[in-house]
Amino acid sequence: MHGLVRFVKVAFPMLLMGLLFAGSAGCASECAESQVDWVYSLDETLSRAQSDNRPVMIDFYANWCPPCKDMDCKTYSDDELGAFVNENFVPLKVNVDKSNLGGVYDIKSIPQVVFLSPDGTEIDKGLRIVGYMPPDPFQGRLQAVLDAWSL
Repeated sequence: MHGLVRFVKVAFPMLLMGLLFAGSAGCASECAESQVDWVYSLDETLSRAQSDNRPVMIDFYANWCPPCKDMDCKTYSDDELGAFVNENFVPLKVNVDKSNLGGVYDIKSIPQVVFLSPDGTEIDKGLRIVGYMPPDPFQGRLQAVLDAWSL
């Protein structure tokens, strides 16, 4: 009987923790699909930006970055924001672990969003977005970029 009590005291909390972790892992893997029509090549992005006369929005991210995943799952999955980005920008998605563009644009932390004019020059370093940002304030910042670009 003493062995059974000891087993329950040790095994039950471990089992409970295992179930909690399994449940949270399942939630973390659920992610709404991005509504942004990403491009994955800088050359293609700049070509489209020049032909459409739209600025470029570069999202620097990494697969291991939790705030980057939040941007994908919570911000870029927003229908209204996705439509706004697709209409006004040419969006480029850059994995910092697989590209040297992070060094070119002096990316020190991620997620980070950089904005370029169609000729490839940065619109304003002060308009960069660093870290996670929900859809509504993100769209407000995008409008500020458009306003600065059209001056």
